[in-house]
Amino acid sequence: MKRWSSFSMLQKELAEKPASGMVVTVGNFDGVHRGHQKILERVKTISKTQGWPGVVITFQEHTSLVLRAQAPPLLMSVEERCRCFAASGIDGTLLLEFTPELAAMTAQGFLDQLRSLGMKALVVGHDFTFGAGGAGDTNLVLTYMRQHGLYGEVIPPVKYRGKIVCSSQIRALLRAGKLGEANGMLNRPFSLAGYVQKGQGQGRKLGFPTANLTVPPDRLLPKFGAYVVRVLLDGAEYYGLANVGCKPTFNYGKPVVEVFIAQFAGEIYGEYMQVEFLKFLREEKKFASPEALQAQLLADKEQGEAIWRRWQAKARPDQVSNGGPFYPLVTGVSRKGRPFQGGKIGPL
Repeated sequence: MKRWSSFSMLQKELAEKPASGMVVTVGNFDGVHRGHQKILERVKTISKTQGWPGVVITFQEHTSLVLRAQAPPLLMSVEERCRCFAASGIDGTLLLEFTPELAAMTAQGFLDQLRSLGMKALVVGHDFTFGAGGAGDTNLVLTYMRQHGLYGEVIPPVKYRGKIVCSSQIRALLRAGKLGEANGMLNRPFSLAGYVQKGQGQGRKLGFPTANLTVPPDRLLPKFGAYVVRVLLDGAEYYGLANVGCKPTFNYGKPVVEVFIAQFAGEIYGEYMQVEFLKFLREEKKFASPEALQAQLLADKEQGEAIWRRWQAKARPDQVSNGGPFYPLVTGVSRKGRPFQGGKIGPL
């Protein structure tokens, strides 16, 4: 998948290699959840049918950082978003810096900019707003595209268990420990990825050596507590337990993600690791002693082993009720951090 960082960069490439048209979608796409996936599916379908490249326009930072001076904690990094776009068959991503100047562009001006690039079709979600002051909406998209003889499509809300899927709802579910529902809305397990750093070694003393995952400060952490996880490391998968929280038994005080990898031995400090959260086991608590914590960890491991077996048999517990496959983020991660792996107007 190609990637551009500015309108001018994309315009230059199109001048050198003209296309007969382009199908475009625009948004933050944080989490690339089921609703986003429907949008990407339509972009890919139109792209294949018409022979136009499919392009996602998204932003290096969440637009709320400029619009509201505060961004929500993110469900995934820019790189993870782009990997999802590539996995869905998108041809290119225009990854823009969301500047105050871009935020001040009128809705009409933004659509004019896209049309000047050769946009022939625009697919957006039901709640899409854009332009200075959020003045642009789906009605404007459809009206503009019709007036210029272009194709516009609005993807209706996607629901999971009766609730509209959206990034803010997924964040709320993760904070509440409702991991199964959040994973269902994502259509894959929520995950965190980063490099392994040295910890205090307390887990090793208890018979549960852990890998401490570095997590960027802008990423969302799920509800503090213990989880069953799948670990992707050096092209292989493992199962284990993760603790997200402040280690109250040891009075640590700072949020940390610690991962015990079952049936694994080796030094992996500095290695890149992805952790998929499969099941929320219990809330974080302060134990009376390290020995009491050790006893709980043994119980967690026993409970986790049954869940691991179900996943290894491909009967993934968060998938059973929704049918259909999970939408992959990556199929594995190398130690270098590289992945393997609607309202309509008129016919097209």
